[in-house]
Amino acid sequence: MTRKRSEQSIHAKEARLHKPSTQTILHRFIIRKSDFYRYARHVHAWLSAFAFLSLIFFAGTGLFLNNTDWFASEPEQVSLQINVPAEVLSQARNLENPAPLLLEAIRKQAQPQVLSGAFKSSDLVDGELDMRLVGAKGHTNITVALDTGHAEITIKPESVLDTLKNLHKGKNVGTVWKLVIDISAILILILSIAGYLLFFSLRKRKAISLWLTGLCFVSLVSVFIWGVV
Repeated sequence: MTRKRSEQSIHAKEARLHKPSTQTILHRFIIRKSDFYRYARHVHAWLSAFAFLSLIFFAGTGLFLNNTDWFASEPEQVSLQINVPAEVLSQARNLENPAPLLLEAIRKQAQPQVLSGAFKSSDLVDGELDMRLVGAKGHTNITVALDTGHAEITIKPESVLDTLKNLHKGKNVGTVWKLVIDISAILILILSIAGYLLFFSLRKRKAISLWLTGLCFVSLVSVFIWGVV
């Protein structure tokens, strides 16, 4: 009996020796300051490639938008007249919404001329179908007479400045480009925060960093209050 108790006490003692203390467990979850700045440098380096390209694009387009007189030329409007095939027209007359079928046929008939924009809306009034295509590079208006199949097409390309404006604002663009804008914004935010945190890893320049931060903040607030009409 005594031997069994002594063996139990030995096992309990060994368990206490191998059991990590509360201080050791907390130490595993506490990130040291040097590790924190090291992670910030890694994040800053990993995101720099894509984020800097996005930042250059949106900064450049913003500069162009602020100086509209740099692009004075306007693209010429293109007008086309085609006839929708009879078999397509007969099918379209039996459809509640003939726009998709007619648009597909008109795109084929209009080649090699490319219609600008993606389908936006359509209206059927007095036997005429009006369709509107909208895109970042231009828009197209199409009017189709359902009795004869005659279609009048007007293509209005956007200027370089208007195209850049649409891409910059995410106006008249597809889902893919909107996703690019969201990803760019998130990456630039993370990159900016990581870069700003790296300021505080420079001990000798920490005071200067804080002073510059306060100066920039006061300057931006002052411009907003007194410079924005």
